[in-house]
Amino acid sequence: MKRQGRQAEAFCSQPDASINAALIFGKPGAPVSEFAEQLARSWISASAQPLDLVRVPPEDAKNDPDAVAEGLFSPSLFGGASLIQATISRETEARPFLNLLAELEEMSEPPAGRLLIIAGDLGPRSTLRKTVEGLSKAVSLQLFERTDRDFERWVKDALAKAKLLIEADAESLLIQTLLQDQSLAQAEIEKLSIYADDLGRSVTIEDIRSLIVLEDQSSGFDLIDLALDGQRAPLARLLQDQVHDDSAAIPVLIGLVNNLKRLVKAHELSASGVQGKAIGEKLTPRIYERQWPAFERRLSKWAPDRLFALLNRVEEVDVACRQAGSPQDALVRRLLLDVATAAAASR
Repeated sequence: MKRQGRQAEAFCSQPDASINAALIFGKPGAPVSEFAEQLARSWISASAQPLDLVRVPPEDAKNDPDAVAEGLFSPSLFGGASLIQATISRETEARPFLNLLAELEEMSEPPAGRLLIIAGDLGPRSTLRKTVEGLSKAVSLQLFERTDRDFERWVKDALAKAKLLIEADAESLLIQTLLQDQSLAQAEIEKLSIYADDLGRSVTIEDIRSLIVLEDQSSGFDLIDLALDGQRAPLARLLQDQVHDDSAAIPVLIGLVNNLKRLVKAHELSASGVQGKAIGEKLTPRIYERQWPAFERRLSKWAPDRLFALLNRVEEVDVACRQAGSPQDALVRRLLLDVATAAAASR
């Protein structure tokens, strides 16, 4: 069976008890991750026995399908069950899960666990989509971008839940900025909440302008791009203008972490078989065609092991920055200069 739009959203908060598996998908900008998390929470809270969320990479499902099936169909020795969640980036990764869906459909009794498959944009000819839509015990959930009015209401609700103090003009700018790419909204609001946690005042329009800048317009932090590209000299000049007091340090640090995580994700997509510009289309924020050459060069400089090492270093700097009396601007400037030196030395 299938649900679309509002019906799909409603299912995620109140799933039909007869449905044991779901495919949730949508075009870039649709709140797929948000509603996938909501559906997982709904299943877990409604379950009569403990239901543990188990994220299974498609490669693991391919290499050991029996282990995935056991987690889905069989309760554990301690009486719990598994909610198997898989995120696929291409149609061929769905093959192991098609077999699970076929087994689910033939069962006379409901399985111990649940199956949740998360995908990107699936056309009407998608084998996975057509298969799920033809089943009675599984549902395909197609999500769309919110209307402007619904999106504004969602942002205001999210800010209220985060107990984030924000001035009226700053809230308006935030909404208008995020409307340009709704897929970024949840992550950007989480970033804003972290930034405002110890701020001691309301978020202003200046905060929004410096912190929330979509990748379609710019990285928002030219100095981060320069650091990752190994451009030490122009970086040093720019640091004097942009990171000259502690107020700018933490937003830059957050921006660096987001960029590093996106590079890690790009390597994961490449390892799974996605190549070239198609990698950029599957990232969040996505890399547009005109941005791809620069991003590809950056990707070649930073292998996964170097990225993980750098993330550990950033975490250490973040801890140091949050200690009383720490010179945050100096710590972040030194970090970025070291990153640029490492990038320039890479081959």
